[in-house]
Amino acid sequence: MAERAFQLGPRRQSVWIIRQRRLIRKVALGLVAGMLVQSAAAQQGESLPLKLAVVLGGSVMWDANLFRLPGSVNPLTAVGKPNKDDRINTAYLGLRIDKSFAQQRFQLDVTKTTTRFNSFTFLDFDALDYRGAWLWHLTPRLGGTLSMDHRQTLVPFTDFRGFQRNVSNTDSRRFDLDGRLTGGWHVLLGVFDSETKYTQAFLAQISSRSTGADAGLRYVAASGSSVTAARRSSKGSTLNQPLDPVNLIDDGFRLQESELQSTWLASGKSTLTGRVAWIERRHEHFAQRDFSGMAGNLDYSWTPTAKLRFAISARRELGPWWEALSSYTVSDTLSFAPTWQATAKTALRMRLDCTQRDHRGPIIANPGPLRGDTACSAGLGADWTPLRYVTFSANLQRDRRSSNYGAFEFDDTIAVVSASLMF
Repeated sequence: MAERAFQLGPRRQSVWIIRQRRLIRKVALGLVAGMLVQSAAAQQGESLPLKLAVVLGGSVMWDANLFRLPGSVNPLTAVGKPNKDDRINTAYLGLRIDKSFAQQRFQLDVTKTTTRFNSFTFLDFDALDYRGAWLWHLTPRLGGTLSMDHRQTLVPFTDFRGFQRNVSNTDSRRFDLDGRLTGGWHVLLGVFDSETKYTQAFLAQISSRSTGADAGLRYVAASGSSVTAARRSSKGSTLNQPLDPVNLIDDGFRLQESELQSTWLASGKSTLTGRVAWIERRHEHFAQRDFSGMAGNLDYSWTPTAKLRFAISARRELGPWWEALSSYTVSDTLSFAPTWQATAKTALRMRLDCTQRDHRGPIIANPGPLRGDTACSAGLGADWTPLRYVTFSANLQRDRRSSNYGAFEFDDTIAVVSASLMF
């Protein structure tokens, strides 16, 4: 279905997206009807207790370089104040619901967050995040998930240099079907719809909407190890950004991904997870923005003792970038994250990350080298749980980015103290 949509002209793009959304709604309504019939026939004793939790928490963060300014830049000139650091106070209230009935399970997670800046008060904002999921089953062999997700976040100034509040709003809806064929073989089908909007113009990352479908085949061994082959196709459009023939900014794109995933339970103490994918992105009008390449990740988790855990990760990501000197980026990341459960109530954490990001696909001649950034981060943290539903945390993080374009270099130190209560 998604493959057929790729043959449509750009003028019929919105019609195809509407049809995809209608398909998701029809599938959901059909399943709701089936579930209601099944639930009505279920025995009263099959209903499980409602799991309800209220989460209350907050944090105080000190950020030494909020706008990620290079050391050579005077903050008074850039942001109108002599300081580039700030204290950020955050408070949140959340509600979590988990209810099972017969073969069905319903989940809801809603969180309201208030963020206030001590110095740069124009960045203050309130966020409402929520996620709802229906883990459905028609039979023990046929099930899946119908979910929707909404997220609001303040866009960090790592790449956005507008020196003003920029909030991203991301909505996603997805329907998945998992059918067990025989033995450990499963057939996987899914349709999805996602949309990301920015409150401020952000040329590097433009607001967009996409709709698509995927299909795959998975084998799950008796040990729990698995391997999955999948194909994903989607079609999207930019939002609040008309076709720009001068800067070659397109209003439509197609994305195709072919991937192979595997999880290997090497032993009771170690797990190896891997993914390799070939990504192709094509644009409706400007082929200069097209790109393709390999992406993937390799994650290893080792728990030598009950109190000690090591996590090692290597990943490559490809993403679009809408500037004259770059149409996409390739990011390679290495991570190391050990955790020590010192006591039953205290845990110590450390994390080291280093990312090399290369900007590729320029649309104009550039006499100099293409932009390349190296960003490294080191962090230490501690969690203390004096009571079952109370947690206190403290984190200290040091970030540094170097670049062959000096305007994108920065150093930063972040310290956070937080507390949460769940009842």
